[in-house]
Amino acid sequence: MSLKTLLAVAFVFVLLFGGWFFVTYNGLVSAEEGVNAQWSQVENQYQRRADLIPNLVETVKGIAAQEEKIFTEAMKYRSQWNAATTQEEKIAAAKGMDSINSSVLIRLEENYPQLKSNDNFLALQAQLEGTENRIAVERMRYKDKVEIYNSMIRRMPASIIANMFGFKSKAYFEASRGAEEAPVVTFGTPAATPGLTPKTTTTVQSASVELYGEKTDVDIGEDIILKLSAVNLITKPVMKVQIILIPPSGMSVTSSEFAMSGAGQYTTTYTLDPGSLRDIEVRIKTSQVGDFTVKGRIVYYFGDDKSTAEDHTLELPIKVRAKKPI
Repeated sequence: MSLKTLLAVAFVFVLLFGGWFFVTYNGLVSAEEGVNAQWSQVENQYQRRADLIPNLVETVKGIAAQEEKIFTEAMKYRSQWNAATTQEEKIAAAKGMDSINSSVLIRLEENYPQLKSNDNFLALQAQLEGTENRIAVERMRYKDKVEIYNSMIRRMPASIIANMFGFKSKAYFEASRGAEEAPVVTFGTPAATPGLTPKTTTTVQSASVELYGEKTDVDIGEDIILKLSAVNLITKPVMKVQIILIPPSGMSVTSSEFAMSGAGQYTTTYTLDPGSLRDIEVRIKTSQVGDFTVKGRIVYYFGDDKSTAEDHTLELPIKVRAKKPI
């Protein structure tokens, strides 16, 4: 083989190796940035919950002064969260807040029924329940990003580049103990918050289902856009979900996931494996001007035991405006 041929072969090899190297390295960087970006979303939701804790304590401490131990624990974990500087410290503090927050509202409502007439408490309860839903969704998305990234840095030959350039595995955010137990449900319609689209949510210890408006104030002819997020947090049975939506009379759901089931109803049914989530976009074609309400039901259960099915109604206000003259 001539020198020229050898040089040509070597040149091709260098090009191929260089291309593989840069593609692999850039892929690892993108995956790591995806994990970091998703962790920021988790942090944002936990920070929002941490900021709500002092308001909750101030609102109820006069009525439930004997619950000082719970409030002290809640403030302790909030302080740990704000003082944490590493991801591991943040996760530890977040799990502490999880352990307090999962039971405090239920206990307060059961022991102090007069709180149900306290507007501040009801508003805080709605905000905390909505935050719990978002935490569940963002944690699940973070878990998915970490799985992809950690797999990439362990596989050959990408692991060689990962070791050379210091790509380290990322910590998982494991579910708190008790997530495998049967769900305990609280259901409420959050109070309207200025500047935000009203939401209707269900919040459970082992699942989260949320319908919220992404675009609910539109001109006639534009589509209303809603988002449906469902999360299965348990570790064993699948979660089976049925969504039934009833748009205003004369309007229709155009999303491909939904099928018309008669009497102006649109339905979709799907399953969620343990530890998975699914987001669905719901588009409603508008045909008339006015203030309306999208009505519907969420029915879900775990495994094949339909006797434990949870069935919740929901409503979401929408507005359709006449087009402004040009």
